[in-house]
Amino acid sequence: MKKKKPDAVVWDESTQQYVAKLLPYASNNSGPVIELPNVDAFKQQGVDKARKMLTAEWEELQQKLRSFAQTAQQTQRVYAAHYKFEPIIGETYFLYTSEKGDFLSIIPPQQWKKDFVAAFRLRSDFKWEQVE
Repeated sequence: MKKKKPDAVVWDESTQQYVAKLLPYASNNSGPVIELPNVDAFKQQGVDKARKMLTAEWEELQQKLRSFAQTAQQTQRVYAAHYKFEPIIGETYFLYTSEKGDFLSIIPPQQWKKDFVAAFRLRSDFKWEQVE
């Protein structure tokens, strides 16, 4: 029967050598304590930060989508209105409604009594934006 080495001795049976000096950790009781990092706290912080970032990005996308839908609706309404002139980019025009439908005019609402809807400016990308 083989003589067993004490537990404090680091012996490799396959190479028949003492290997304590080759280990990346302490092999005796007086060595430094091996402390495991708190990975749970790191994971929780990562989850919280990612959730906040994704929520903010989701809200930005929703706002962009609402803005896009509003611009599309306004542009479609102005282009569907009746007018007999070619609008100039950057100029402000006035949308009115009547029993015959919407019409676009260069006359501001203060100068006549029509059912004013909104003022619009033609952008360089040929989309209409409402002027406040």
